[in-house]
Amino acid sequence: MYPIKGDSDRFESVGEFIDNLSRGGEIEFVYNGDQYSIVHSGSRLVLVHVASQDDHFFDSIDQLLDFKIDDKCVRDIVTEIQPTFRCF
Repeated sequence: MYPIKGDSDRFESVGEFIDNLSRGGEIEFVYNGDQYSIVHSGSRLVLVHVASQDDHFFDSIDQLLDFKIDDKCVRDIVTEIQPTFRCF
């Protein structure tokens, strides 16, 4: 288990990101100037691109990590995103 950090603290690893989501955490972040949110909806995760309101639903964290934003898998940008809100 990773320590709880502040709202805008970056993720130091994919493991920390997975731990946050596994404990029910939700995340709002900026990547390449665009805002995104990751929330829980029942047993699924939802990634929302705020400007377009495009919703992407995932049955697992691994599926979310394989999703591409600007041609990069989420797993590859976890330490680059700038959180604006994160719980846990």
